[in-house]
Amino acid sequence: LIGDDSQWEGGRLAVPSSETRVAQLPGGGRMVWEQPAGPLKPNVPTSFKFRVEEADGSPARDIEPYMGMAAHMVVVRSDLGVFAHVHTNGSVPMASIDLAQAGLQPSADAVDPSQAMMHHHHGSLPPAFSVPYGLPGAGDYRLFVQVRRSGQVQTAAFDARAQ
Repeated sequence: LIGDDSQWEGGRLAVPSSETRVAQLPGGGRMVWEQPAGPLKPNVPTSFKFRVEEADGSPARDIEPYMGMAAHMVVVRSDLGVFAHVHTNGSVPMASIDLAQAGLQPSADAVDPSQAMMHHHHGSLPPAFSVPYGLPGAGDYRLFVQVRRSGQVQTAAFDARAQ
């Protein structure tokens, strides 16, 4: 498919000793994973922190909401036993977030969730964000993190091991 935002090109899952902390983005920018010291622990809630930088290392100033969120992260374990799609707001459905922010209760005449998904904010978002998630078991993982910059969806990939 031309223009599919789920495409990413890169190498196979790296060996655990080479956990990736910096991923190059199209246009010369990069995404940095601010991974805490020490190994990732399975079954422990974690705040995965990232920042997007320009090629010169300065903070990116063109981050835009992508499907209503600052970022999306897909987590895949190397044995394919784990696949998770999570957001900066956690894994709560976006329609529920919209309702909660508006102080509304769901009803028969509530806004169509497909329309709530298309809700967009205007202006640039901060270049740093975090995604809450707990890796559900030990193993080697690849994290795909997507942001939108100046109208273009960009995907970074990071490899890690939970032990």
